[in-house]
Amino acid sequence: MSRLHAIAVPVLPLIIALALAGCGRDTVIVYMPEGGSYTLAEAGDVARSVDVTPLEKVTSEEVSDTRQEYLTDLRGHGADASLVADALTRDFPLDTAAVPLLVEAAEVDGHQVWLIVEAWAEDGGTLSHRRLWLLDRDTLDLVDSMSFR
Repeated sequence: MSRLHAIAVPVLPLIIALALAGCGRDTVIVYMPEGGSYTLAEAGDVARSVDVTPLEKVTSEEVSDTRQEYLTDLRGHGADASLVADALTRDFPLDTAAVPLLVEAAEVDGHQVWLIVEAWAEDGGTLSHRRLWLLDRDTLDLVDSMSFR
């Protein structure tokens, strides 16, 4: 066994653990490929119930990097999740002060949608608000949206 190999084998799990830890921030998107059936009002209740506290201290200056981390995490959930992440990347400006926390394949008022809940910040604020996006599951076109303060 080479000296490099002898050093790398015990250290590699530590390096992977640190990388997955995201430098101390939990990068976790709740991804539900088979979600529920809701009315529009109930979808709003879902959005209101999403816990944004893990991101409340992220400032508007840090949002871009945090958004990219969470979109990367979303892409790790498979092909459908990657398409949603691509739509969020393509259809929203890079400087969007919002980070997706929940992505659910759902039915809302009879429409097959991606229900997306983001934490968002006002200029100079932190990610303490919620926004709901409903994207058509086939076309990824915007069906509806709501914001909550």
